[in-house]
Amino acid sequence: MDTQTRKIVFAPLGADMFGDDILLFEHGILFAMETAVEAAGGWALADVHDALGGADKRERPTPPLTEGEVYALAAKAGCDALVDGALACERDSQAGSLARVTVSLRVFFPATGEFAAPDSLTFSAFDADAPPETLALDYDLWIALQFRLCAALVDALGMNLPWRFTTDALQITPSWPAYVAFLKGKRLARTPETKLGYYEQAIIRDPEFFLAVYNSAMLYKTQTDYQTMRRRLSEASKLTDSPADLGDVYFEMGLASVFLGDTKTARNFWERALEYAPDNPALYVNLAGTYEQEENWAEATALNEAALEKSPDYHKALVSLGRLHAMFGRLDQAIPLYERALELQPEDALRHSVLGGCYLAAGRPEDARARFARAVDLDPAGDPGRYAAQELEKLGPVQAEDGTGPDGDGRKKKRWGLF
Repeated sequence: MDTQTRKIVFAPLGADMFGDDILLFEHGILFAMETAVEAAGGWALADVHDALGGADKRERPTPPLTEGEVYALAAKAGCDALVDGALACERDSQAGSLARVTVSLRVFFPATGEFAAPDSLTFSAFDADAPPETLALDYDLWIALQFRLCAALVDALGMNLPWRFTTDALQITPSWPAYVAFLKGKRLARTPETKLGYYEQAIIRDPEFFLAVYNSAMLYKTQTDYQTMRRRLSEASKLTDSPADLGDVYFEMGLASVFLGDTKTARNFWERALEYAPDNPALYVNLAGTYEQEENWAEATALNEAALEKSPDYHKALVSLGRLHAMFGRLDQAIPLYERALELQPEDALRHSVLGGCYLAAGRPEDARARFARAVDLDPAGDPGRYAAQELEKLGPVQAEDGTGPDGDGRKKKRWGLF
């Protein structure tokens, strides 16, 4: 299988009976497989819960997807691989709790129309004394099952699990109650408030649970509580030694500091983040922004150039560097950058409008006219569209090849652009 596949979609797993315990069992498996695919790298993850009417099994059909439904979902998602499957469940006849679950996975590849079906795995180490609807299982065996499923999935994708990816990567907390609370917040809760409540429960049960602390910080970010966000991130930085995690933590701490109006502290955090994530182009662009505020244009330019060395098509770096060149009249350098940014985001009215201004300043009025007209089409009521409309009015009507316009004076009119 082509290892260049980039987008993978996880669909719900069908089940032959209802239950909160079955729902949590399913979501634990899905979370583990997503974690494995992220570790393998090279894939963009998505799921189709929303397309099916919600992430909760109680609000969508329980049966496994038919092949026709898989074809339709894969086409709708525009993915290179779609993962689905089924759970065959048995309950204890007296206690009502789960007694056995057989997990069957399936991977569909739209490009070839082929399915891959790893061997089914059975889990049966449940607590028979647990009340019905409660997921009570042997945690260690559960993690071992997850690991086997992850290995089967990446093998079906034609890849291998990184050697560093062990069961420790899946047992994200030693506390089973903290794990369940986190899983509910990650995969079941719908509102930010409910998610945060579950993450707080997870933290109470395991104060050193990195993912729960980090995810709670991100929810405080959505609530614009940047003080708590930064405090939680500071706590998270002490709970991991993963370079990737620390790069993310310090990046977000920098953003929180910007939101709090403290750009110098933000710069310190972003410089720290670069120690752990030197290939992240966003860090270079953000650092460049702090130097722009100090009017240190040379350093800002160098950082944006460094971002493009890491990622030549990083849109924010293209735009930021283009803006710096345009500010100082280096239109021969600014225009190609804006043109590439527009190729990447062709429906961006602001990019059309700004590029039109550059063309005008460079003595290319007809090219400018085309960009301005497109900006007006895309965003007639917004600032980019209004600016473009004003510039179009200044440019006046399109002149005929013989120099005649609607006024019929027959003389070519000289236009000086923005200046």
